[in-house]
Amino acid sequence: MNETTALRIGTLVLIDDEEMDHLLYRRTVERSGLVDELITFLSAEEALEFLRSDDRPEIDAILLDINMPRMNGFEFLDAAEREIGHGFAQMVVIMLTTSLNPEDRARADACSMIKDYLSKPLCAEHLEKIARMLRT
Repeated sequence: MNETTALRIGTLVLIDDEEMDHLLYRRTVERSGLVDELITFLSAEEALEFLRSDDRPEIDAILLDINMPRMNGFEFLDAAEREIGHGFAQMVVIMLTTSLNPEDRARADACSMIKDYLSKPLCAEHLEKIARMLRT
């Protein structure tokens, strides 16, 4: 077995308000063969409701957009940490964004919950990087 086949992401959650991105990323995930289950949300509020659920699956990683209406990615992180607590802080959160704002990058770098900051679009190399991150 080579390293690529040994890499796995069990459950990956995508939180992004762009429907077209969901379609593209689902295809990328399926083609990569690295993800067992992809769960998608078009709003941070929906994702937060899901995370509050006691019967949700264990989540390995969350891909989180910054710029979303009503509740942005940073507001989502604040709410999730406040409402879910330690269990949420253990999840691997990766910002996946088009934001070129240096303040967003600095804020992400300062947040211990955010393990990486990736530029859209999601690609197989990003998924491999996340899978490696989960192995360590």
